[in-house]
Amino acid sequence: MAIPSAHGKLASFPTKDNTLQLLQARDLHEIFYTKRKHELGLPKLEHVDWGILDYFGWIHPSGHQGYVVMPVQGELRGLKLRRMVNHSARPRTHMCSWCHHVYRSRGTALFSTIVAGSDGRRTIGNYICTHLDCSIRIRNLTSDPPTYLPETMALRHKIWRLESATTAFMARANLLADIL
Repeated sequence: MAIPSAHGKLASFPTKDNTLQLLQARDLHEIFYTKRKHELGLPKLEHVDWGILDYFGWIHPSGHQGYVVMPVQGELRGLKLRRMVNHSARPRTHMCSWCHHVYRSRGTALFSTIVAGSDGRRTIGNYICTHLDCSIRIRNLTSDPPTYLPETMALRHKIWRLESATTAFMARANLLADIL
């Protein structure tokens, strides 16, 4: 059953606890209204561990666009982002706005999106993990060095904080006006 959203159609339902179920490529093309396979630059979906994802995010092979699909109040919402990676000469400590993972250098990128209904005149942005892998980072499942400032929070609180931050960003982008 498909449910309409601000940026496209919704193709499948999340479970009651807001975790993602298996999504197919055709479902993602429906959410973002694309017909050609190369437009989204989808990764291989058969290798995705859907049970640990709070949202599904990926970077287009060009490196300049990111996509996020997340369940919000029982509906899947899609968010198209523009990515700007910081290549400054001096590496600095950065923190992801969504999962609060702290990097010693170059682990975040500025992701921005156009606010729905502004006719492209207004954009908002956040510094988010460069590879949109916050769900994996809050569970400490990455192979790279751990966070610069480890947290002692329970996992369920980290998950709630990640979902809240992502939902707030979508609300600021005016993508949730019909359900909030």
